[in-house]
Amino acid sequence: MSQEKTAETFFHSKFFRGLTNEELQPLADICQRKHLKPHSVAIRQNDPATHFYTLISGALMLERTSRSGRRQVIGFSFPGDFVGFTSGDEFDYSVVCLQESHLQTFPQQKFLEAVDNHPILKKNARNIGNGILGQALDQLFALGQKKAHERLCFLIDQINHRQPGTDRSSIELIMSRQDIADYLGLTIETVSRAFAKLKKDGVISIESAHQVKILDDEALEQMASAH
Repeated sequence: MSQEKTAETFFHSKFFRGLTNEELQPLADICQRKHLKPHSVAIRQNDPATHFYTLISGALMLERTSRSGRRQVIGFSFPGDFVGFTSGDEFDYSVVCLQESHLQTFPQQKFLEAVDNHPILKKNARNIGNGILGQALDQLFALGQKKAHERLCFLIDQINHRQPGTDRSSIELIMSRQDIADYLGLTIETVSRAFAKLKKDGVISIESAHQVKILDDEALEQMASAH
């Protein structure tokens, strides 16, 4: 892989921020590309955790299923995000492609060696870990303390700050209503009522089943806030 290609495919991710082309080259040498179709599985829960992944394009959904078959959506990933962190030798969750996605894959052991030997990568890894913890705490607060329409504001605000593109008021909800319900700890009927309330209150307009427009950004952020 050329250095020009390295810069193009690596610099978009927070994990590689601050590295030069020369410093990125060893990572490019162990990197493979993966192309996945919508609804395909990138990671299966309980499979051996052998690789890390960076999302180049598309969108991913992280979900965890209990032995009884109950599902909890635990997060969504957008271009630039790093996935594959786990607490043990197996993946704690599955990762499903919500739309056509391109990923970079890195063998876990070689990648950890590279991180261990480079101060900038160590710092970036620590910052990303802190960010993941912060997002988890915000989600726990939203699920435990907020009403249904406020939880929906929490999700819309998350996507608004993380989705690619320049129009920050137009939000693409690529996930299904059931996915939203399983992320926010609600029933699908309650999610529908929450959308209707936000529309009635003039906070959003519903452009289509997968597109909403923020009409009152201040009200949405206030209801979404976990602080």
